[in-house]
Amino acid sequence: MDPKLAFFFYLAALVCFALAAFSPMGPGVGRGGGIGARVGLVPLGLALWLFPLLWATGAAAF
Repeated sequence: MDPKLAFFFYLAALVCFALAAFSPMGPGVGRGGGIGARVGLVPLGLALWLFPLLWATGAAAF
């Protein structure tokens, strides 16, 4: 994988983690998803963070 493309994957993962960290906790705080936003953003951030490693491992294996 091109290092520039890997950088954008890592950057997108960092944004997902930051949004999950600063999302409001619980349904009573303002408007929005509350804890539901965290549940969706953390796995997405993990997937984006691990995708370049998965791609490199697949390229080396096959």
